[in-house]
Amino acid sequence: MGKLVDITPRLLGYCEEHHEIVRVSDLHWEQVQTNVAGWQTTELGGAVRPVNHEVTTHGKVMHEDDSPTTRPHKPQPQQQPMPHSRPVAQPGQVMPPGAMAAAVVSDKGVGRARGRSRGQSPADPAASRPTQQSQKEAARPAAMQGAPQPQQPAVSRAAYRGAEKIGEGRQGWQQRTVEDLSRGVGAVKLEGAVGGNGNGSGNDADDGNGNGRSVGRGVMRGRREIGQIIWTKPENITVKRGTAGQGINILANFFTLVKKHDWKLCLYHVDFSPDEDRTRERKQMMRQHKEVLGENYLFDGMQLYLSFKLGSDVTELASKRQSDQAIYQVKIKFIKELSGLDSQYLQIMNIIMRRCLDYLGLQLVGRNYFNPKAEVREERHNIAVWPGFSTSIRQHENSLLLNADVMHKFLRTETAYSVIKNCRNPRNDAAKVMLGAIVMTSYNEKTYRVDDLDWNVCPASKFPYKGGEITYVEYYEKNYQVRISDPRQPLLLSKPKKRDLRRGAGNIYLVPELCVMTGLTEEMRGDFNMMKDLAQYMRMGPDKRVSTLLKFNKDLATNAKVKQELTDWGLQLSPNLVQVQGRMLPEEQIVQDGKNISYNRKTADWSRETRSLKLNVPVNVQKWAIVFPSKFTNDARELTTTLQRVGPPMGMSFGQPATFSLNSDSAQEYVGQLNRCAGMQLVLAILPNNRMDRYSAIKRHLSIKMGIPSQCILSRTLFKKQRLMSVATKVAIQINCKLGGEPWGVHIPVKSAMVIGYDAYHEKGARNASYGAVVSSLNQQWTRYLSQVARHVNQEELTDNFATGVKNALHHYKAENGAQPNMVLVYRDGVGEGQIEYVKEHEIAAIKRCFTEMCERPPKFAFIIVSKRINSRFFVDNRGNPDNPPPGTVVDDVVTLPERYDFYLVSQSVNQGTVSPTSFNIIDDSSGLKPDHQQRLAYKLCHLYYNWQGTVRVPAPCMFAHKLAFMTGQTINGPPHRDLISRLW
Repeated sequence: MGKLVDITPRLLGYCEEHHEIVRVSDLHWEQVQTNVAGWQTTELGGAVRPVNHEVTTHGKVMHEDDSPTTRPHKPQPQQQPMPHSRPVAQPGQVMPPGAMAAAVVSDKGVGRARGRSRGQSPADPAASRPTQQSQKEAARPAAMQGAPQPQQPAVSRAAYRGAEKIGEGRQGWQQRTVEDLSRGVGAVKLEGAVGGNGNGSGNDADDGNGNGRSVGRGVMRGRREIGQIIWTKPENITVKRGTAGQGINILANFFTLVKKHDWKLCLYHVDFSPDEDRTRERKQMMRQHKEVLGENYLFDGMQLYLSFKLGSDVTELASKRQSDQAIYQVKIKFIKELSGLDSQYLQIMNIIMRRCLDYLGLQLVGRNYFNPKAEVREERHNIAVWPGFSTSIRQHENSLLLNADVMHKFLRTETAYSVIKNCRNPRNDAAKVMLGAIVMTSYNEKTYRVDDLDWNVCPASKFPYKGGEITYVEYYEKNYQVRISDPRQPLLLSKPKKRDLRRGAGNIYLVPELCVMTGLTEEMRGDFNMMKDLAQYMRMGPDKRVSTLLKFNKDLATNAKVKQELTDWGLQLSPNLVQVQGRMLPEEQIVQDGKNISYNRKTADWSRETRSLKLNVPVNVQKWAIVFPSKFTNDARELTTTLQRVGPPMGMSFGQPATFSLNSDSAQEYVGQLNRCAGMQLVLAILPNNRMDRYSAIKRHLSIKMGIPSQCILSRTLFKKQRLMSVATKVAIQINCKLGGEPWGVHIPVKSAMVIGYDAYHEKGARNASYGAVVSSLNQQWTRYLSQVARHVNQEELTDNFATGVKNALHHYKAENGAQPNMVLVYRDGVGEGQIEYVKEHEIAAIKRCFTEMCERPPKFAFIIVSKRINSRFFVDNRGNPDNPPPGTVVDDVVTLPERYDFYLVSQSVNQGTVSPTSFNIIDDSSGLKPDHQQRLAYKLCHLYYNWQGTVRVPAPCMFAHKLAFMTGQTINGPPHRDLISRLW
C-alpha cells in the first residue's frame, strides 16, 4: 500500500449506519488492537480515524477509485445504545534499559497489530467490540459471545508497520527491528492468553494431541497485569538483611518450581514469506513443525517462546497453507534468552500454571480460580461459598517460586434485580446500595463492578447487531436461552478503567435479573451470627490453611495432564512449603507515666499492664456536651459517671457536661442540637444504631462547620454494665488523643526526625474522586501529629496535594521544634504494583523539591511503600502443628524480591485465623539507616496507634492517615475545619 503518509488522503469510509461517505484524515494507532485486516471508520473528535473491525461493524473502507455511489450528506440521527465489551487484559511489557523499546512497542501501534484476523468467529465475550459513537457512551450486553464478524479484506502487513509509517521499506524494518531486539532486553508486547488449538481465538479448547500452545487474547483475563518489572532497590543499598533479634524457622506459602539442568526460556521472532496477516493461518503453519519446536511452545502469531534453544540463531522452515496449499518460508530468528526478571518470562510461567489450574477443573472468576463443584451453601444466610486459590509465579531471591493462598468467593443467592426491587424508592435508593458492588453474570460467570444504573435503557431497548437491530431480551434468549421476565428493569452500567478507555473500550450494560450479587455488605458484616458462621472461611487457621495448600500441591502433582504439561516444559513443583530463616525482633517497651512497661508478646496487648498508669500528656475535659435520644437518658448518665471515675487515674478530669436530650433520633434533630454546642471542647453523641446518614450528618456538621472534635458511641455498647468501665477507659483515651493529648510512647532512637504517613480513600461509586491524607509527626517522640487531607481526581493532583502536605508538615515541624528535621521518613500506603514507577519518578521527586524549597540543607530521607493486600503467609511449628508466628517476626530473605529493598513484618497478634504480614518496600533511602534500623523503626511505629492498646498491622502514621482519608471520603465528604489540623481522628 506504500507509505502510510501517502495512503491516508486516499482512503474513504462508507458508514452503513449514517449512509454517508467519510474521508480518512488520520490514523489512530492507539485503537488498533488486532489485525488491521478489516479497516473501519468512525468519527472521533471531528477526525475520521480507522478502527479495526473488532471495534466497529458499521463501516467499510475503500479507495476513491472503487467507492460506491456517493450519497448526499444528511444530519446524523440520534443513535441508539450499541453493544460494547470490556477489552482483553493489557499485555505485559518489559521496559529495557536500552533505547530500543520505542521501535517495537510504541504506544502508536508500531509493530504488528495483535489479535485474530479475518474470517474468525470470536469465542470470547470481548470478541465483538463496536466503537462508541454517541455523546452518551454506547452500551452492549456484557459477554456478547459467539457473534460472528463479517469477513474483511486482508490488508498487507506493510499497511501498519510503524517503520513504513516513517518511510522505511519492509526489509529494512525487519533488519533494524531484529537487531534492536537482539541488542536490547526485548520489548515486545505479549498477548496474555493461551489458546487451545492455535487458531488465534485464545479461548478454544485444546485439541488434546499436545500441539503447541498459541498465545492469544484472554488467558490472563481477570488477572492483574504483569507489567514491566521496576527495579526499586536503591543503588547505595548492598545489604538488605538484618541481624537483630532471635532466629526462628518459618514456613511460607510458597512452592519452589524446579527447572531441569539445562532449562531456559528463549524468545524468537517469526517471519513468513510471502506475507501472511492472518494469525490463525500463521499458527496453523507453525504447528506443522512439532519435530523442530517440540510438543510445547507458545506462539502469538509473531513471537515464539521455547524452553530450549534451537540449533542455530536463524532457522528456516517450509510450511504449507491448508486453504490453498501455498508454500511459505518461515524464518525463526533468535532474539534472546529471557531471564527471571523479564515480565515476559513471568507471564509465560503464569500462563503455564493457569493451564494447570484449568486441568484441575477450577474456574476463573475475577482474578482467581475457584471450584464451583465444591460449593458450600449457608442456607441460613442465603450465601454460597466457592473455595479457590490465588496463584502467582515470580522470581524471588534465589529461586522461581509459586505463591499460593486459599481464597473463598461469597455469592449471595439474591440477584441485583431483587436488591433494586427491595429498595423503598428504587430510583433514589438503588444507586446507594448498588454503586461499587461486584456482580457475577449467571449465564457466563464473569464479574463486573457496578458504576451506575441507567433508567433510560432497559432490556426492551434495541442495539445494532449483525447489520440489524435486536433487543436485549431477544439477544439473551437467542444466545443463552435465558428469558428476561421484566423487560422494563433498568440496566447496570460498568465503566471501563482508564487503561481500557485508551484501548477503545466502551461501557458494559448488564441486566440486573441475570446478575448475582457477590461479597458481603456492611450490614452483613455487622451481623454477629453470620460472621460467626462464615468465620471458618474468612479466618482459616494456620493448620487448616497449610493442609489445604499441601492438598492443592498434591492435586497438581497427581493430575496426569498437569504432570505432562510441567514435564513438557521441563518443570517440577516441589511438594513442600518453602522454609525461611526469620527473626523475632527484640521486644519493645511501652513508655507511660515515666515507666518502661513490658507486655505479653503473645497477645501484643498492654491494656492490663497500663491500667493504673497516668497518660503521658493527659487533657482535662471541662467544657463538653453529650447528645442523646431521651430513651437513653440513664445510659448517658451512667457513661458520664463512669468517665468521671476512670479519668483521674489516667490524669484526666471530666467536668459536668451540658446534656441535650432529643425527642427523636433523626439526623435533623441531632444537627439542630449540635448548633447549641458552639465553644465546646468536645461533643459526645450516643447513637441508637449505625445508620450512616445520621452518623455522617453529625460528623459533617461538627468537623466541617463547627470545628469541634466529636466522639460517637453506639447505645448497645453501653448495655453491658459489667463492661462499662472497660468501654469508658477506651473512650477516654480516644478523647484524650482527639484533644491533643498523648497516651503512651516507645523509645525512638533517631533524633530530630519527622515521620510522615500517607494513604488515600477511593470514593465508592465515583471513579474520579478520592481523598488523600498526610499525617506527620510534630515532636521527637512521634506521639503528636499534624493531620491534612485533600481531594484529588487524578494522579497529578494527588502528587501536588502530597507535596503541599509535606511543605506544611515541614513548616509546622519547624514552628514546634525551632529547626527543620534532619531526617524524614515517609510511609506510603495504598500503592498498587503498577503505581510504583509513578511514585518513584513523580511523588519522590516532588517531595525532594519541597526539601530544596523549604530547607537550607535537604534532610536525610527514606520512602517506604507499605502493602497490606498481599497473599504471603508465614507459619511456625508449634509441637508439630502449624501456628502463627509471634508479633515482631521479620522475614527479609528467600521470599523477598531481588529487585527490591524489602522485608515482611508480622506486627500483630490474631485470635482467629492466619495472621497477615505486611510488606515494606524501601524505594528511596539516603537516611543512612541499616536494615535492622528500618525494620525496628517500622515495628516501633506499629505500637503508636492510639485507638488500640496493642500493636497494629501498619505503622501508626499510615493508620492515622487511613482513618482521616476514610472518614473524609465516606462520611464528611469535604475538608475538615482548620481548627482540627493538629488533632488526630
